[in-house]
Amino acid sequence: MSDFSFDGGDGFEPQVDIAETGPCSRSLTITIPASVVDDRLEIQLGTLISEVQLPGFRKGRAPRAVIEKRFGSNIRVETRGQLVSDAFQKAVQANELQMIGDPDFGDPAAIADLEPGKDYVFSVSIEVVPDFDLPDLEGVPVIKPMMEVTDEMLDAEVLRNRYRFGSPDRIEGPFENLDRMIGSVVVRVEGDDEPFFEHEKAVAVVPAEEDEGKGQFLGLLIEDLATHLLGRKVGDTIEFDTMGPESFEREEIRGKKVSITYTVADAERVAPLEIDELVQRFGLDDEAGLRGQIRMALENRRDAEQRSAEREQVFEWLLENISFEVPPKVSEAQAGQMLEQQRFELLGRGMDEQEVELRLAEMRTESERYSKDRLRLMFIMAKVSKHFEIQVEEGEINARIAEIANAQRVRPEQVRSELARSGRIREIAMNIQQSKAADRIVDTAKVTEMPADEWNTLVEKKVEDRKKKAAAGS
Repeated sequence: MSDFSFDGGDGFEPQVDIAETGPCSRSLTITIPASVVDDRLEIQLGTLISEVQLPGFRKGRAPRAVIEKRFGSNIRVETRGQLVSDAFQKAVQANELQMIGDPDFGDPAAIADLEPGKDYVFSVSIEVVPDFDLPDLEGVPVIKPMMEVTDEMLDAEVLRNRYRFGSPDRIEGPFENLDRMIGSVVVRVEGDDEPFFEHEKAVAVVPAEEDEGKGQFLGLLIEDLATHLLGRKVGDTIEFDTMGPESFEREEIRGKKVSITYTVADAERVAPLEIDELVQRFGLDDEAGLRGQIRMALENRRDAEQRSAEREQVFEWLLENISFEVPPKVSEAQAGQMLEQQRFELLGRGMDEQEVELRLAEMRTESERYSKDRLRLMFIMAKVSKHFEIQVEEGEINARIAEIANAQRVRPEQVRSELARSGRIREIAMNIQQSKAADRIVDTAKVTEMPADEWNTLVEKKVEDRKKKAAAGS
C-alpha cells in the first residue's frame, strides 16, 4: 500500500491510499479534507442563493435558511459528484495510473453523503495496464510463406470481379448461393423477455458453395446459414438459433442461446459482367491488359499476406516469451477495439466487406484464451511501439483510409467522415502503429522460406491444436 498527498493547483489536497488487489487491479481509498468539503458546499450554496427566485422573495434575496432547507439535499448530492470526480481524476494523474476500462465506484445506493465539517472518504476499484519487461527483439525466428500467382488463381479473381461489379436484379426466390437479401430481424437472448436487438434493414447473403454452408449474419458466425436461406423466398419468415461466442464483445450474449427471427422483405441476385464490360470498367484495352492488372493486384495482395503472416509469427513469439496476468474481465470496449483493429487490417489487405465480416465472425468464435491473448498483445505492442519510438503520420492514416475506401468501393472522404463520426480513426492509427512495430522486429528476424502449401498445412495444424486445447479446458 502507498500513501500520497498532493495539491491539485486549487488548494484541493486529497489523500490517496493505493492497494494492489490483483496483478492488474488496484483499490483507491481517497480522502477529501473537510475544509474542501465545506468550501465547495459554501460555493454551491452561495451560487444558488444569488440565482434562485422563490415566491415571496426577490431574486437573490431568499434567506439562507430557507434555501438550505429546500435545496440542501440536492446541493450535497451535486457537490459530492463534483468532488468525487475531481479527486479521482487527480489521483489517477498524480500517481500515473494507466487505467483500462471504467472505474468501479461500487453500489451507488451505498455511497456516503457529504457532511459539513467532516472529511469525505470514498473507494474506487480500477484495472490498470500490466507491468512487464520486453525480451531481446533481434533474431526472432520467422517463416516466410512463398507463393506464385497461378493462372487458376487469376481466373478465380477475374470471376470474383465480374460478380463484384455485376448488375443486381431483384428476385423473389427461391434463393441460391450468393443471393443477397434485406429484411427485418428480431434477436432474443436466452433468459431475457425483451428483444436484445431489432432492425428493419438487416442484410443476409447466402454463403458460396465453397463455404460449405457457413456464413455470417449480424456479426455472428452461423455454421448452417445456407441451410436456413437456400430455397427460401421474399416474404418468408426464417427462424433459427445459434450460440453467443464466449469471446463476443457484448457480454450479454456470451455463451447464451441466441434466437433469430428474420423476415425477408427484398432480395437481389448479381448477374456477372461480361469480360469485355469488365475490361471497359477497368479502363483497359483488352482482356490481356485486364488479366495483367489483376495479376499485379494479386501479387500485391500476396506480398501483403506474406508480411501479415510474418507479423503474426512475431505476435505469437512475443506472447510465448512475455508472461503477465491480464485483467480478469475483457470489457466490451476492449473487445470491440480489438475487432476494429482486425477489421482495418483485413480491409487494408484488399478484402471486400463481406469477406471481412465473415473473418470477424470467425474471430468471435475463438476461445476465451485466444481473446485474452489478443488483449495481452495490445499491451505488448503498445510497449514495443514505445520501445522503437514508433510514430504514425497523417499521410499513413490517409493511405490506409484510401485502401479501405477502395475495398468498400466508396470515396475516401466518405470513409474518413464516417470514421470521424464514430471515433474510430484512433483504431486505424493503432493498427498502423502495431504493424510498423512488428515490421521492425521482422526486419531483424531470422527468416526461413517455406512453400505456401506447406505453410497453410502448418497453420491449419496450429488452429486444430488450439481448438483441442480450448475444448480440453487448457
